[in-house]
Amino acid sequence: MKKPAASLVPVSNRHKWYERLNYAVQNFPIRTRLFLITFGIILLFLVIIFCCNSLFLKPYYRINKEQGLKQTLYKISQLDFSDTVVGGYASDELSAKLRYMEEAENIQIIILDDSLGVFYCESDNYIFDKFDRFSGARQWFNNLFAMEPNSKGTGSFSDPIIGTRKNSRTDTTYLSLYAVLPVNINGSDTYYYVLINTPLSAMDDAVAIFNDFALILGIVAMIISGLMSVMLCSHFVEPILQINDATKRMAAMDFSVKLNINSNDELGQLAQSINYLSAQLETKINELSVANEQLKKDIEEKEKIDIMRQELISNVSHELKTPLAIIMGYCEGLQLNVNNEEKDYYCSVIADEAVKMNNLAARLLNVAELESGTYLDLTEFSLAELAEERLKTMSYIFAEHNITTEFKASGDSLINADYGRIEEVFNNLLSNAKHHTPDGGKISVDVHEIPGGVQCNIYNSGSHIPEESLDRIWESFYKVDKARTRKYGGSGLGLKIVSSILDMHGGKYSAVNTEDGVIFGFSLPRVHNENCN
Repeated sequence: MKKPAASLVPVSNRHKWYERLNYAVQNFPIRTRLFLITFGIILLFLVIIFCCNSLFLKPYYRINKEQGLKQTLYKISQLDFSDTVVGGYASDELSAKLRYMEEAENIQIIILDDSLGVFYCESDNYIFDKFDRFSGARQWFNNLFAMEPNSKGTGSFSDPIIGTRKNSRTDTTYLSLYAVLPVNINGSDTYYYVLINTPLSAMDDAVAIFNDFALILGIVAMIISGLMSVMLCSHFVEPILQINDATKRMAAMDFSVKLNINSNDELGQLAQSINYLSAQLETKINELSVANEQLKKDIEEKEKIDIMRQELISNVSHELKTPLAIIMGYCEGLQLNVNNEEKDYYCSVIADEAVKMNNLAARLLNVAELESGTYLDLTEFSLAELAEERLKTMSYIFAEHNITTEFKASGDSLINADYGRIEEVFNNLLSNAKHHTPDGGKISVDVHEIPGGVQCNIYNSGSHIPEESLDRIWESFYKVDKARTRKYGGSGLGLKIVSSILDMHGGKYSAVNTEDGVIFGFSLPRVHNENCN
């Protein structure tokens, strides 16, 4: 069998247009791509609205009108037809009810009795001319929909005839319902012939008005979205460009750059981590350089310092290599202009890896510094103020799991300690409390003065720590609950870092089970009032 001609075209030629398009898209700036995506989504939405309106609004409108006519027929069947006046006409009270239906629902109602006499006809008087032209009203009713190809039904109350007809005198198209309505009056069955009309001309006007309004609304929405996308693009792209420039300079061993990104989102956290990493690397490299100069005469000591420096840089580079590679890979994926669903997934992966990189960098550097006996930058500050600030900073994380927080403090709680290290203590303890607090639980922080010091207790509701593990949780890599630790990815270093920092400050620490949770507490020497000038 002969293959189609298209199958004879080389694959490279058939996909050349896609490669060119892909190349062009890759060279667009991120701002341009985000703007085009936003603009294209709104434009597509407008096209869908117009297409649906043009194709489905009229059928939907007619279906609703047909249901309305059937409901009106049912309401008419519930009226009392025995209430008539001389001549067989509907009484004033019954006529008033029928007129109310006509006005409320914009319809016309015509009712004949079983002898084909007019029972009710308020507004469509021209029908009597129709009666004169035919041999009788029944023939007129029977022929009313017989000529309509879109009519349906049998004409009975349970299955009324519904179709369209046109009034040649007024050039108005009506959607009409015809039914034979059985009525029981004083124990005897009789029949009424019901015709209900509703004009369809309003439908075309409504569709046109809706299209005009949708067009105006779409233009306004496109203008507003265009302006907002420009602003949002600048808001998100500028930090990325700054981070890219900073990492390039760090790669060239220039640690003087500082990122000024003050947001609290993932980009802000990444910028803070890079600033912290840059400062720490610069400090360590400078320290190692000075140490090498001072220990030139002592080869053995020089080698030891060189090994420590190499191990530190090697560990940091190794731990950060994987998340950085993933971030770069998914960034390249975003540059390929993936769809919204994939873009959200890519962004979530980048955010997760950025958080992992931040945690890994901070913990590796902390362990290295603590094991190498780093110095403390002592300063006076309020432990209560620091505790309250860290609790507020992490409150949005707690709120995601419906965890309530509470803070209590008394006294000035002044201490002389390394502000950054004590901040790490709070970060680790609050993070540990969050991971072990069930959804809907509670975390509270209480700072108060004790004789000669300041005590801080961090309570979290949840399961207890086994008694045999209370003294071992401060060891490196010790995990009480393996399954639970894996759930949130703990490394077993958090409490070890806490204990090391508190030991360096001469503080005390403990963990105690309560009736419905656990309290992690620590104390530090207090600055006396006479020394606070």
